[in-house]
Amino acid sequence: MPSVTQITDAALNENWHLNTNQIFVPGLNQNPGLDDDVTPRVLQFLKEVRICAEDYLSELSRDGTVRAPHYEDLFSLVEQASRTDRDTIPNLAVVEFQRRLKASTEELYTGFESSVTGGEGFSGLAETTCEFLHWVVHHSLSAKIQNPQGLSLISETARAVEELDIFTLNHDRLVETQIRNDGIKNIDDGFNDLDHGEFRVFGGWKQEGREKVVGLFKLHGSLDWYLYEFPGWARQYAVPTGQDAFHSHNERGHLVRPVEWKAAFLSGTVVKEQRYGLGFWGALIHAFRERLGEHNRLICCGYGFGDVGINQRLQQWANDLPGENQLVILSPDSPEKYLTGKPPWLSELYERRQITFVPHYLEDCEIEDLKPYFEQTLS
Repeated sequence: MPSVTQITDAALNENWHLNTNQIFVPGLNQNPGLDDDVTPRVLQFLKEVRICAEDYLSELSRDGTVRAPHYEDLFSLVEQASRTDRDTIPNLAVVEFQRRLKASTEELYTGFESSVTGGEGFSGLAETTCEFLHWVVHHSLSAKIQNPQGLSLISETARAVEELDIFTLNHDRLVETQIRNDGIKNIDDGFNDLDHGEFRVFGGWKQEGREKVVGLFKLHGSLDWYLYEFPGWARQYAVPTGQDAFHSHNERGHLVRPVEWKAAFLSGTVVKEQRYGLGFWGALIHAFRERLGEHNRLICCGYGFGDVGINQRLQQWANDLPGENQLVILSPDSPEKYLTGKPPWLSELYERRQITFVPHYLEDCEIEDLKPYFEQTLS
């Protein structure tokens, strides 16, 4: 799967165009009958946002090193800018950013009418840019990986323990592909309602009889989740199991189309955290916090501890049972190097002996490396 840096590069430097379905797709526009003046404006708008982001990151640097902005930074800024004319602005700190961006992009948004979102002017262009970034992520992560590499230890762990819950912030389908390839069929991802035709509808995670069932919690959504309007029943998120997301039928044989025509996943460094307590996303985060509370070991690999909303819940979990709840972090870096630049509460947990480091990444670990950290029955 491409990295955050590669996805950012794809958004800023590769060719994209708007097709007849009002979806952004990679490549040059090959349809002479389609006059796409939206994508060039979006790309130029995004470059102006990047200039702002670079400036802000430079201001925030504490040690003289400045990282390049990535697409999550850009999405967060653009979504907050999009609220100028259509919504309340909960973060007053973005007002000066909006003034600056409006001044530098006036030629782009003047007279702009979005065929994608229906919005107009500055907020319409910002909304459309959010849609563009969403589709860049979607296309970047949509390659069908038949045989993932480096994830087999997840399946070995599932076989070695009675209960395994996996929490991931990734949108791709690598984990479920790996464990299904390894013959593990009992996967509970919350989409267990099978009474609506060619769909697995979200209904939450099972609480009883969970032995040898792998719980999968994709806290930021997934490439195969869509919001559907089921006729005469409800509007709900579901995984389509028919031909594809746009050609699946309900139990009466009726074609059911996605409400938003795009997969359900979150982007942005700050804006996605604002959804953690709301609706469907709130249910996911609540289930994560609830299920995490049933464990006293959390093995972490690949998470940079940069999501404030997730961090708050991890910190609370660690403080619930300080003598028992332990983070196990897989990283070849020394603890000192790893903790540099991370949130201070991680260093506090390390000093309290609530963090253990295993000096390997997941793909380099053996099952014996992790067995000492499997949960034991508490007396």
